[in-house]
Amino acid sequence: MAYQIRSLDEIAASLRGAFRQYLPGTDASLKQNVLSVIAKVVALLGYEYELRLQWIFRQIFLTTATSEAIIRLHAAEYGILRKPASPASGNISGAGTPHATYPAGIRFTSAGVNYLTAEPFTVNAIGEFTASVTAETGGEDTNRDEGAQLLLADPALYPTLSDVVTVAAGGLGGGADTESIEALRARALKRKASPPQGGALADYEAWALEVPGVVSAWAANYSGGFGHIGAWVLFAGRENGIPTDADLAAVEAHIADKRLVRARFSAAAPIAKPVDMDIRLTPDSVAMRSAVSAALAEFFDATRSDTRLRPGLPDDPFTLSRSWISETISTVAGEASHVLASPADDIVFQPGELPVLGEITWS
Repeated sequence: MAYQIRSLDEIAASLRGAFRQYLPGTDASLKQNVLSVIAKVVALLGYEYELRLQWIFRQIFLTTATSEAIIRLHAAEYGILRKPASPASGNISGAGTPHATYPAGIRFTSAGVNYLTAEPFTVNAIGEFTASVTAETGGEDTNRDEGAQLLLADPALYPTLSDVVTVAAGGLGGGADTESIEALRARALKRKASPPQGGALADYEAWALEVPGVVSAWAANYSGGFGHIGAWVLFAGRENGIPTDADLAAVEAHIADKRLVRARFSAAAPIAKPVDMDIRLTPDSVAMRSAVSAALAEFFDATRSDTRLRPGLPDDPFTLSRSWISETISTVAGEASHVLASPADDIVFQPGELPVLGEITWS
């Protein structure tokens, strides 16, 4: 139950009653009486104390705490620390002198972000090489898609290397911003609700959520055969939250040190399955269509902490209720009524399929 504070009038009335009780013959309710003024002043002071007590009461519980430092303290008591910004990593390919070996620490750059080769690499017989690189800084902006180009930062030091290299298959992934305080709160609450159980599915989900950038995770048994555990994850900063191969590699590397020896584990990216809609609005205007589109885009954002969406899981398909879509449209300010012609029924998503916003037709 929330801590209820008294209003100023209630505190003042209590003080006037106390004056009357302990100072017989006085009447603090008279405006001309100095005791009435004293009651008002003390009531203001008491009200400040009650506000402070209310704030302290809220900080006792992780659910209601408002202080960032106290939320971090609540989480730390369970060994859950705020995830720092992490750098992207992956492979690049380019050209150099055949059979030559180049050292680690060669710098490449892209859009103000520097990447360093993580280890020495050797060019093959036809003058091509593949090298692993890691960003010097952390953050979502360090991720790069497959096929993106990086520039050699010090061509004078390595004149035999190509000035432009290409991000190899899988891209540069794993880069993430510092975890938000609300995401930390959600992880700590999940830990309180699901204590570790020596390798239960909830443990794999918690381990996946420890990886910087992972915002949601769903684990399931038998996803790849008996004794195999799979986890479908969503990553911050990715379109529809769908992670890249490099993002999945970061998740698997983290969980490899924590999982049970006898269990096999794979991280998987959900498959985006667009949900197309046919909507007739009343009133129908450009502004109303824009507002409804924005509301639906928010609803289909599966990376939100309060989302209703998830991918289908083995032996547990996900059913997207048509009424949820209609409800989202109805909450838009100014909407009087609407007809949702499509989808005409609930939609079932098979294992690995994640509902995402498709094309909207306005009829």
